[in-house]
Amino acid sequence: MKKLFFLTVAMLGFITTTYAQKINYGIKAGTNFSNISGDTEVDNYRVGLYGGLFVEVGLTDRISIQPEVLYSSQGAHETFKTFDASGVSSEEYTLRLEYLNVPVMFKYKIYNGLNVQVGPQVGFLLNADQKTEVGSYGYTLYDETENINEYITDVNFGVNFGLGYEFNNGLFFDGRYNLGAINIAQEDNLSKGTELKNHTFQVGVGYKF
Repeated sequence: MKKLFFLTVAMLGFITTTYAQKINYGIKAGTNFSNISGDTEVDNYRVGLYGGLFVEVGLTDRISIQPEVLYSSQGAHETFKTFDASGVSSEEYTLRLEYLNVPVMFKYKIYNGLNVQVGPQVGFLLNADQKTEVGSYGYTLYDETENINEYITDVNFGVNFGLGYEFNNGLFFDGRYNLGAINIAQEDNLSKGTELKNHTFQVGVGYKF
């Protein structure tokens, strides 16, 4: 996957200098709904934010390539509750993974402003932490955030699939799903065979200059 991404970047450089017809710059931001699959798969998505810059390189009237640089807050969230005569007890675990993501999207305009997108993504870990909250009788008994950078790999790879709509004034909306392609568990510091993979839905808005 790593070799595929850098090969894509090299091909992008060649295509851009050879076939580029139009280049646009822009900004984008939105909301992440992220989760982790594998040995710690949970039912609840963690809500975070993403945002950054992009360059769109037009190759034809319908086809373009769009490299991006995005800050992205991902992870997972889970809540466990127990009910008894004395009240409600709860345990909440929030895994927060902050990445600098670099996707390279291939876009195809279907009709008017509607387009489909697909492309690889590499993510560089900025920070990883886990927050644990324990409560009972409506009171917080335990609340601690622990840095877990040593348990998460520094680099993540994935594949994006998306759908977008662009208006003539430069405003656009898009939705994207990122499928984690590699295990992000740092096996040197975790049990051998532990597997964790990122999964993220993104919904956002942007403006192309």
